[in-house]
Amino acid sequence: MRTAHRFTATAALACAAALGLTGCFGSGPFADLSGSEVADKSVDTLRGAASLTVSGKIWDEGKPMELNMAVSKSGDCRGTIAGQEGSFELIRSGELVFIKADEPFYRSQMKDMPKDEADAAVTMLAGHWLKSKASDADSKELASLCDLDELLKDFDDSKGAEKGEVTSVDGRKALTLTTKTDEGTETLLVATEGKPYLLKASITGKEPAEVSFSGIDKPVNVEAPTGKDVVDADQLG
Repeated sequence: MRTAHRFTATAALACAAALGLTGCFGSGPFADLSGSEVADKSVDTLRGAASLTVSGKIWDEGKPMELNMAVSKSGDCRGTIAGQEGSFELIRSGELVFIKADEPFYRSQMKDMPKDEADAAVTMLAGHWLKSKASDADSKELASLCDLDELLKDFDDSKGAEKGEVTSVDGRKALTLTTKTDEGTETLLVATEGKPYLLKASITGKEPAEVSFSGIDKPVNVEAPTGKDVVDADQLG
């Protein structure tokens, strides 16, 4: 993870004692692969999943944000993003994008508008589903949040990753990989049993981040909202 969207001494001593200082990883998980090769393999394996859920906390331009997004290989997704300037739910179903945002979110987006116009817009939109086409200029950035390949791009370069201890993520054994970067220390946790999925990633520094990957290959519920709760962006002018 090279940005904020990327984004064990006890174990080492125990291993050294058990193996007579012959090395903890010569016969451990992924013994035939370097740390960087393990990292690349874990991302490639995750990219091959039909769907997954990414959740955690990131910093963007000095502001913390929390996200929980279920994303499918087809580009459909459903989830929430919350920050200091409000929160919103997002659904992409086929070529349609739906967003339901709260009042603080819309206020932050309309702070340069005349107050009466902003008030009218907030009344119309806050708490309702705004429908638009994924191809619309104003929707492309939202739609990109549902692109699995884009979500994983920041993890594609892990040169210099070093193997560490075997720990666990939600009960699954995982190998720790660490990489020193200009932003801070990146840590990846890779499943050692079953498919070598990347399970968790974090980075330290001015804009720290920590995200987990779960719900692998589980269906994503993207049933499109209908009825009076939906506002069609095409009809707003």
